[in-house]
Amino acid sequence: MLEVEIGQCLISILLESKGMSLGELSKRTGISTQRLSDYANGFRPSMNIETAKIIAIALNCSIEDLYEWKIKH
Repeated sequence: MLEVEIGQCLISILLESKGMSLGELSKRTGISTQRLSDYANGFRPSMNIETAKIIAIALNCSIEDLYEWKIKH
């Protein structure tokens, strides 16, 4: 059976690679800076699919790019 586990959130790395701040991402998405920070720092372990899609669109990446993924076979 295939299993998937969410690993570390990669928002901080994506922001850095795009030269974008957390504040700018907040303005683009309408999601508070604190909430985004909580995702980025692991205080909120995962986000719902709608939030993930909004962030992915703002960062011009896929939802899969937002986290490390651990796949178990």
